[in-house]
Amino acid sequence: MADDEHLIELSEQPVTNANIYSKLDDGGDSPRATSSPVPKATSSSPAPKVGPVERTPEEKAELRAKLVKFYTKYNPSMLEGDYISSIIESKTPDSLLWRRLFEKYVHEDSDEDYEPHPQIVDPSKPRRVFRERKTRPKGGDTLASRFSDYTMALLIPVSVTMLIVVWAVSNFTPISEVSEQQPILLAYSEQSTDSEGEKLGGAVLNALIIVAFFILVTSLMVVLYKYRCMKIIAGWLILSSALILYFMGWIWFDLFCTKYQLPYDKVTAAVVMWNFGTVGVICIYFRGHPRMTQMYLVATSAIMAWFLTRLPEWTTWVLLAAVALYDVFAVLSPKGPLKALVEESQRRDEAIPGLVYESKSYKLGLGDFVFYSVLVGRAAVYNYITWTVCFLAVLTGLCATLCCLGVFKKALPALPISIGLGIAFNFSTRYLMMPYTMEYAPRGIYM
Repeated sequence: MADDEHLIELSEQPVTNANIYSKLDDGGDSPRATSSPVPKATSSSPAPKVGPVERTPEEKAELRAKLVKFYTKYNPSMLEGDYISSIIESKTPDSLLWRRLFEKYVHEDSDEDYEPHPQIVDPSKPRRVFRERKTRPKGGDTLASRFSDYTMALLIPVSVTMLIVVWAVSNFTPISEVSEQQPILLAYSEQSTDSEGEKLGGAVLNALIIVAFFILVTSLMVVLYKYRCMKIIAGWLILSSALILYFMGWIWFDLFCTKYQLPYDKVTAAVVMWNFGTVGVICIYFRGHPRMTQMYLVATSAIMAWFLTRLPEWTTWVLLAAVALYDVFAVLSPKGPLKALVEESQRRDEAIPGLVYESKSYKLGLGDFVFYSVLVGRAAVYNYITWTVCFLAVLTGLCATLCCLGVFKKALPALPISIGLGIAFNFSTRYLMMPYTMEYAPRGIYM
C-alpha cells in the first residue's frame, strides 16, 4: 500500500496527456475522461504546470466518497489506515490525482484485441486501448465474497489477540500469581472462605464501580472532543499507550525471561523496552506501516486483556456482563456517550478519537478486543475445551454483529452478542458438558 503514497505529493511535471480523469460518474464506478484535451507544450510556450489547490470541506467530503468508491473496486487494501485522508489533505489537483490513479490501476494492451473499457479511451492512440486491471478482491466480486473478505480481515486480528492471551494465561499467570497481587484496586477482594452470596454481591459492587469509571472517562472524552481539545485528547491517548507498552510490556518481558530462563541485564532490557514502546507509540499515533500499526494494536489489546484476566473469578464474569450491557446503552441510547462521539465525528468528517482497529470497511475499538480476550483468557484457566468453545462463541457473535451492521447500516455495539454467547457457552460447557466428558471419556464412551 505504501506505493500509493506518491499520490499525496504535489507534482510539478508538465501535463500533456489528454486523458485527465476529473471525477466519478454519478452512476458508474470509474472516473471519466474530460472531453477537452489539455493544451500541449510547444517550442514557443512552456508546458503548463499544475499548481497546488485548496479544497473546501464540501470538496473534501466529495473527494473522499469518490476515492472510497475507486479503491473499493480497484484496491480495497488501500481503505485501511489513513491513506485516503492523506490524499484528501494534500494539495494535489484532482486532474493530476485521477491521472496517476489510472496510470497505476488501468494499463494498456496493444497486442491483444480487448474491448475498450467504457469512457476510458485515448483518441490519440488508435491502436491501443485501455483495459481495466483484474484486481478484484480475493474470492471474487460477489456480495458474499466481499463480505467474507471484509469479515476475515477483522476475525483474524481478533483471533490472534485471543490466542495470545490464552498463551499468556497458560505461561505467565502461574508465575505472576505467586505475588497474589490484584491487577487493579478493588472495593471487594474475593476470598475462598466467602459464601457465594457474598462473592456475588462483592462482584456486582466491583463491576458497578468499574463501569462507572468507564462512563466518566468516555463522557470526558466526548466533552473534550466537542470543544475541540484535540491536543489534550492526543496527549491522554499517547500517555495511556505508553504506560501499557513500556510498563506492562516490561512485566511481560520479565515474565517471558523468567518462564524460559533467559538471563538479561538492566541495560539490555532498557534498550529493548525503549525501542518496543517508542516504535509502538510512533506507529499508532504518528506514522508507520499499516501492518506494523495493526501488530502494535493487537499487542496493546493482548497485554491489557491478560492483566484483566487476573481479576477474581466472580468479578470477571459479572464485569463482562455489565460491560456488555453498558455497550448497548453507550452506542444505541440517544444520550449514550459513544453514540454522541460517533455522531460528532461523522458531522466533522473526522476519524473517531481513540484506539480503533481499522480493517477495510469495519472499525472495532480496542476495548472490544480486550473484553473478547478477557472472556476467552478467563475460560482458559479451567481447561482447553472450555476456552476453545468460548473462542468459537465469540467469533460467532462477532460475525452475527457484522451481519447486523450490514442490515442496519449504523454503528452497533460489538460486545453484547459475543459476550452473551461466550458466557452462556462457558458455563454450559463447565457445568453440563465437562461432567459427562470426565465420567464417560475414560470408559471410551463419546457423545
